[in-house]
Amino acid sequence: METVIRGAIPVLPAADCAASLKWWVDCCGFEETFRDASPPSYAGIRRGDAHLHIAAMTDKKLARTVGDQTMVRIAVKGIDALYAEFQKRGGKVHPNGPLQTKPWGTREFGAIDPNGVCVTFQE
Repeated sequence: METVIRGAIPVLPAADCAASLKWWVDCCGFEETFRDASPPSYAGIRRGDAHLHIAAMTDKKLARTVGDQTMVRIAVKGIDALYAEFQKRGGKVHPNGPLQTKPWGTREFGAIDPNGVCVTFQE
């Protein structure tokens, strides 16, 4: 039997897991699928076929450093509708990341989560 990879679940660093979880749910429309405690130090979220985990780091300064160097790209269908929804939900688009068609052919916009993770939604 041939091995088939069915997906990936990025684990995003967080200085404050609860704040990151709130941002992903409230601004990005993801749903919480699990958490380890209240407040969480590890949680899972999903929207459609995209699954992400958020992991708290005890060293807050290091968490921010790691967050600032982390990027995640999320493929979507209906980028224009998501862009409008994100803003309506109170999400702030990155100053360098308004919705635009890139030279490589994707239409995308960017945002930064509460821990500095660069999030790009693309179609």
